[in-house]
Amino acid sequence: MTHINLEPQGETVAVPVHSRIPVDTGQVLVQARGLQKSFYHRSILKNVDFDMHRGDITVIIGKSGSGKSTLLRAIAGLTDPDAGEISIDGKTVFEGTTRTKDWAEASANVGMIFQTYTLWPHMNVLDNLTLAPRKTRGIAASEAKDRAESALDEVGMKQHILSRPTQLSGGERQRVAIARALMMKPKLLLCDEITSALDPPVAAEVLDVLRRLKEEDGIAVALVTHDMAFASKAADRLVFFHNGEIAVNATPEEAFDNCDNPDLKKFVDAVRF
Repeated sequence: MTHINLEPQGETVAVPVHSRIPVDTGQVLVQARGLQKSFYHRSILKNVDFDMHRGDITVIIGKSGSGKSTLLRAIAGLTDPDAGEISIDGKTVFEGTTRTKDWAEASANVGMIFQTYTLWPHMNVLDNLTLAPRKTRGIAASEAKDRAESALDEVGMKQHILSRPTQLSGGERQRVAIARALMMKPKLLLCDEITSALDPPVAAEVLDVLRRLKEEDGIAVALVTHDMAFASKAADRLVFFHNGEIAVNATPEEAFDNCDNPDLKKFVDAVRF
């Protein structure tokens, strides 16, 4: 066995088991089987199997181009796999090359947050949060405002409800982006490198928000990140992508303390510096 020294935190790695199992509507929130995706004849996802349980934090790591973000985008419906199957909250939403009739209902339980915030600079925080619920779901202005106040309170940003994004720091804007995702009351948040542009102390605060959402609201989080300290402390599962495949799927303790995967060890050693 090879021990990975995280400095200051040590943690987990194991070999994934790829087996087709029925969706467990009691615990399994997301299940993907045999996902394949290519771009310009380059294979990005190679027969990927992936599960997430309700209320879990799953940290996904790996080199750029290894398939991490493509997996999140497939679950969010932002890209269609070339083959495979995806189930969300007990409903099959993607099969073969087709979205099923259950896609719209199931996808309402999924929120996605990006590195770039994607906030409208000419709108204040309140309008950024309420625009989509009012336009796409027909939610009344008063209810949308109540939801916005509640979501902002959850991320510690209620005092900035009338601020413009340009008046906020990067960490504050990312908290607003999280609050906006909470407006639809999701069961799952997909977070793609949301702290990579932030200073470490600010990134730690944003990640702490996600941990509280998991602990207090039972929201599952799938997070692509290079923050090994967060992975070691807060993740329920750690998934390591290598060349389009899940090379490791384990608890952080298994992945970081009892690692016999040389590619994971190499990756962790590289991102520590």
